[in-house]
Amino acid sequence: MRKRLRNCLIAAGLAVAVTVVPAAAPAQAAPRTGEVRAMVVDWASLVVAVAGHLLSGGGSEDASLKAAVQQIVAAVEAAKNDIIAHTDLIASAEVQACARQHTIEFADIENMSNTVRQLWAQNATGCATLATAYVTTVQTPQAVDNIGHVLPSLFAIVIAARGRAGLSNGINLVIQDQIRSYDAVVTKLTPTDCVKKGLKEPGYPREKWWECTAYNGDWGQSQWVTAPAEPVRAQAENSATRNTSRPSALSALPQLRSLGV
Repeated sequence: MRKRLRNCLIAAGLAVAVTVVPAAAPAQAAPRTGEVRAMVVDWASLVVAVAGHLLSGGGSEDASLKAAVQQIVAAVEAAKNDIIAHTDLIASAEVQACARQHTIEFADIENMSNTVRQLWAQNATGCATLATAYVTTVQTPQAVDNIGHVLPSLFAIVIAARGRAGLSNGINLVIQDQIRSYDAVVTKLTPTDCVKKGLKEPGYPREKWWECTAYNGDWGQSQWVTAPAEPVRAQAENSATRNTSRPSALSALPQLRSLGV
């Protein structure tokens, strides 16, 4: 029963993630036009597929685990240019260096002996731990956004590496760090420049809505509602932050929390 559950978790995760980043399409990374743009990858589904397998007792040599790890390898390769471009913007030299190194070297994970793979996975874990400490400490929105774009792939690399190295102990703690770092990104990039507005025309109910401006100047508004209903501020916050790393962190949190760690 547990084996069937593991295979279902992996199959479900890959079914979602593979449609976003096919292994045969590494050339589809977003082109650069003077600003760094992130390639869209469902990193959370990829992480949940591997982590779910390990947390339910699956082994590092299981065919389903290897297939799930290869999907992460393919996703990192497809988005590598974008990941490195965002990594180069991270203000912390230590985080920048280790994230760049593990992004570059990850494609060779199957070419490593298991002894080397274990050491490599431990170093990658240290990098993710450092990145978590950094994002939970730094306050500048731009700095938070820069690291926020790199966290999804970095944690995917760590989970995949630990899975293939047979280091399943501590997977729950890695996921907890990932959740903590995503919470920091969501909280610190939530717009504070928000205003609730209203309009009243004779003979009609008062209309109300929220308007928000994100740190990067992007503007968003909520749906208009008529009294006595109240507009939803989160709609304006989400719209204003559409071009930041906040939406991906926000959407990934329920998936990560579903692992129950």
